[in-house]
Amino acid sequence: MAEEEPIEISFPMVAAYHGQSALAMAAIVFQAQRAAIALLSPGAIPARGDISIVSGHPGPGVRDAFEFVTRAVTRGAYTVDRARPEGRFAPGQDISYSFRMTIGERTAEIALLHGVLPERFFELVFTKPRTSAQERELSALKRSIAEQVLAKSPATLFSIHAS
Repeated sequence: MAEEEPIEISFPMVAAYHGQSALAMAAIVFQAQRAAIALLSPGAIPARGDISIVSGHPGPGVRDAFEFVTRAVTRGAYTVDRARPEGRFAPGQDISYSFRMTIGERTAEIALLHGVLPERFFELVFTKPRTSAQERELSALKRSIAEQVLAKSPATLFSIHAS
């Protein structure tokens, strides 16, 4: 819910806001928000001002997807906590593919399930510097992951617990 009326937000809108640099993560967070909002606010449209986020992932696709939908970053209701224990799939990296969304008094703990992101994704993302061929492969892989994630039910992508 915006200031005065509901806003229908689709993934192409989020993608246009973000760009293409972290399209896979933007799609994952878009789906995580869909699941959390349905769980925490069934049958009602939550006000943006009632939503806060804790993310275990500091990346731009994560931040931008949360910001576009909730404006949590702008409102100061967005925090990155890299110590979150769930969803730690990137060996040697201080990143958690998990999120906490709170709407009013209710909270959802959301963790990406193992296997949603293929091992090749991690190999390419954390290879620095990348060759031109690796950059092209990573770009195509991000688009492919985004398409696959958007085609699936959030229940097949995440472990979600509400309190």
